[in-house]
Amino acid sequence: MKLTKTRDVAVVGEFFIDEILSGFHVLPKLGEEAFARKFRRDVGGGAAITACGLAKLGLRVTALGLLGQQDGSWVMEKLSGCGVHNAHIEFDPEEPTGLTVSVSTREDRAFFTYYGANQRLPGLLRRPESLEILASARHVHFACAPDPELDHSLIARLKERKCRVSIDVQSHMSWLTRPDTIDLLRHCDMFFPNQQEGEWISGEVGPHRILRALRNRGIRGVGLKLGGQGAALLWRRREYLADPFPVECVDTTGAGDSFNAGFLYAWLRGDGPEQCLQTANACGALSTRELGGIAGFPSAEELRRLRAAAEGGAA
Repeated sequence: MKLTKTRDVAVVGEFFIDEILSGFHVLPKLGEEAFARKFRRDVGGGAAITACGLAKLGLRVTALGLLGQQDGSWVMEKLSGCGVHNAHIEFDPEEPTGLTVSVSTREDRAFFTYYGANQRLPGLLRRPESLEILASARHVHFACAPDPELDHSLIARLKERKCRVSIDVQSHMSWLTRPDTIDLLRHCDMFFPNQQEGEWISGEVGPHRILRALRNRGIRGVGLKLGGQGAALLWRRREYLADPFPVECVDTTGAGDSFNAGFLYAWLRGDGPEQCLQTANACGALSTRELGGIAGFPSAEELRRLRAAAEGGAA
């Protein structure tokens, strides 16, 4: 029986309202006060940023997650404005939408977060109807830390329904250092850690050693985000490197989630691993042109021009 796919990507995970303060020369220490030069309020969280990036590139994207009853309508409007299908996002009557205060310099950032309605996400994923929603997509991206015991079977069933699966666990150190998470990642097609997360899960330091350790543990695909040093990719036992993409950086909030969106977009187009890595690297870097993870994300036309320029064609 042929399976009907009504969406290109289903993104499941954490949604936040981001209060972004940027332009600090250094981050203040405890007891000190520092003043931001720029401020923006935007939707955030890995699920929101990756979903919006994919939708801005023209893919059919649906999202699954939770928002607060009182403040979630604003988030829904922002998602819809980017083209995300959000009929499967639910409202929690008790908890507010998750909140993150992002404080950033040109080189790095710190986050102060309240989890809010995202606390109910494990229960949402246990519902039988959630499988049907996710399985309606060609690709399912987890922007959260799935429960290795409960969600292992969900991922297995998604694979049975001919879904590709990727995961970015969003800096959950306790998840990355659990021994049973490796088996879950073996069943995923792509894993998207940053360098710190790669060190936590592999116990190694340096891109090559991280990728080699994960390859030896049976993980097939790893998009390793290296910040200002570019990115690296493990793809079916081969390694690829991408140099930093030149951009005038304003704010790094959401750059990793934008990287994910770029990679998935190129992969679903049928591009090879090197092109997927280059597209991901460009999307992650370009997202840093503006405050937040969405405003600076490129359009499909901008990516087309960049590709033409890189191949020596007309811009």
